Amino acid sequence: MKRIFVIVEGKTEETFVNGILRQYLFTHEIFNLTGILIQTSHGHKGGFVNYQHLKNDILKRLREPDVVVSTFIDFFRIPTSVPDYAKMLRAVDPNTKIDILEKGMASDIDHPRFLPYIQKFEFEALLFSNNQGFSAMYNDIDSGVAQATQSIIDQYPDPEDINNHPDTAPSKRIQKILSDYEEKYDKVVEGNLIAEEIGIHTILEKCPRFRAWVEKLIVACQ
Repeated sequence: MKRIFVIVEGKTEETFVNGILRQYLFTHEIFNLTGILIQTSHGHKGGFVNYQHLKNDILKRLREPDVVVSTFIDFFRIPTSVPDYAKMLRAVDPNTKIDILEKGMASDIDHPRFLPYIQKFEFEALLFSNNQGFSAMYNDIDSGVAQATQSIIDQYPDPEDINNHPDTAPSKRIQKILSDYEEKYDKVVEGNLIAEEIGIHTILEKCPRFRAWVEKLIVACQ
């Protein structure tokens, strides 16, 4: 049975991979999934500011036997050092942009057991799969929070289409809604609790790019 290493950029994604996603893959008899933070320097992990850091981690893990290595990084504010970044800028459709970057990474790493994945547009898009998570998390603050998140969900049947913009990206929308109630968004804790409340099956149903990636991981381990 192959092991899966998923290189991630932050604690939020690391917690999600090692918790919710790992539990789901158990049901497909995949028992060895590990999310690993990008190592940015000796003794420091987390954050995606330079593609070389990510590449170093990918190549390190690919040296091990019987492994599949993937990534879980955000398209939102992706570093300009990612392969084919300039080519990506010439594309118009966001899906095409992400495809270009994933293919650029695959070509650069050039290994059959590497499956690049870039989340459109960031992890928090998954949290808009339905309103159950937001309602459960924030109703004790004010019901207006869940009303605001429901309004966004109603606008985007595919949560992964929520804009890639410094003011309107998924995480920025959550932060803005909570700031109206003088609250802050804890990405790691609240993000994963919201995802757990929604449930992985709903997230897979509503988020096609994310679902396609998970399906590739399953196939790669068969």
